[in-house]
Amino acid sequence: MEMERSKKHKTEFPVLPDCVISYIFSKLGLKDLVKTITLSKLWLHEWGFRVDLNFDINTLFDYDKFPKDITLFEWVESEFAARVDQFMLHYQGDMIHSIRLVFPLGTKHTGVIERMISKGIAKGVKRLELILSYQDDDDADSDYMRPYILLPFDLLSEADSLTYLHLKRCILLISMDNFCGLKNLKTLVLSLVSVKQDMIQCLLSNCIHLLDFTLDDCKFKSDLKITSPTLLNFNIVNCGVKIKKRRNIDIIASNLSSFEYSCTSTEVHTMNIKAHMLSKFSFTGSKFYECVGFSGMKNVTTIVLDGVHECISGKLVPLLFSGCLQLEDVTFKNYNLISELVVISTKLRHLNIINCGSQEQYSPPISIDAINLSSFEYSGHTQRFSIKAPKLLTIFWNAAIRERNSHLFGSIASLQHIENLAMTISHSQVSSQNSCLLMFIYCLSCSLFIL
Repeated sequence: MEMERSKKHKTEFPVLPDCVISYIFSKLGLKDLVKTITLSKLWLHEWGFRVDLNFDINTLFDYDKFPKDITLFEWVESEFAARVDQFMLHYQGDMIHSIRLVFPLGTKHTGVIERMISKGIAKGVKRLELILSYQDDDDADSDYMRPYILLPFDLLSEADSLTYLHLKRCILLISMDNFCGLKNLKTLVLSLVSVKQDMIQCLLSNCIHLLDFTLDDCKFKSDLKITSPTLLNFNIVNCGVKIKKRRNIDIIASNLSSFEYSCTSTEVHTMNIKAHMLSKFSFTGSKFYECVGFSGMKNVTTIVLDGVHECISGKLVPLLFSGCLQLEDVTFKNYNLISELVVISTKLRHLNIINCGSQEQYSPPISIDAINLSSFEYSGHTQRFSIKAPKLLTIFWNAAIRERNSHLFGSIASLQHIENLAMTISHSQVSSQNSCLLMFIYCLSCSLFIL
């Protein structure tokens, strides 16, 4: 009897209230949560409280970065896939809100990905992020060395619960005739994906509630026609263009309000924009007017032009303000001015000229005539300014671009209504112009911040 009592005492566990057990499980990481199955299968039901699933190297392993050693990485890759598969296999919750997987899995683990997606859809997943890539910036180039996973889009045919979808480094296999999913999708992000017109047309025709669409570092296999009556925000970023394979992009979106385009090569895509509601436009590339122009931008209120190699002084700026009659916020970045820059506008309220000017001894002047201008930011080499802006109240002035600046305050010293002035100046500029600085503050009676 003593032996039986001792054996019974060893096998019994203290019973905790359900609320305490649930609280403990809510604090466990996924790697520890998976280990609980070896202790008791009765705890599997506690996994169901985890409705936002995040699978990455930090949550499943004690690593901060991907292993550099190829042998160790192959073990981690295989173990990562096994742990994800085990978790999804034993998951007994009634609902999954989101799934996020960040790991450069290879093609041999396609089955794991498919089973994860299928179970997520069966549990009503709303947000799905499948980022089959390195997360470290140092390993960004390795994305092109890894094999892409073939993803049959038929898996998403019943995914009407999805509202957010992000796919990176996938080859999408879409059956154009049979696919009919993603009816409630609002945000779609494709990264490192090869796209062509029939794929885009199939997606847009099915995603009847799509609001946000991003193509990030994608390769265009054909000309594209983006047609959507619901689209509000469209982004083509980090794209590259080969001279012999420049693609044309037609955008027909009656409700489009913002469009961002950035290109990493010396060429850019040609674009035809028909979006009369477009109000915000950002462009980073070498050629703007030749490939894009201002057609379809009559109602744009905010525009950013970054790194355009065309002469903005002689042609681009006059056409900008004559073609975009509603402009209120304008930013010019990374230009080498070779002639006088003249900005004339009655509606302009915010003007930013950043990293512009000439590296040569001669610096072309900048003339601004904007009766409603209220804020102005400047960073560059030009010293000669002519500013007519009676409502100008806020200025950020980077004077440290050129330390030997004999005209530290330039034309802003004559502006009597400034309320906020932030300046970046060097120590040598402060020491050499103390008296001028004090007089300047006294005359303006403004809030001055020296950075």
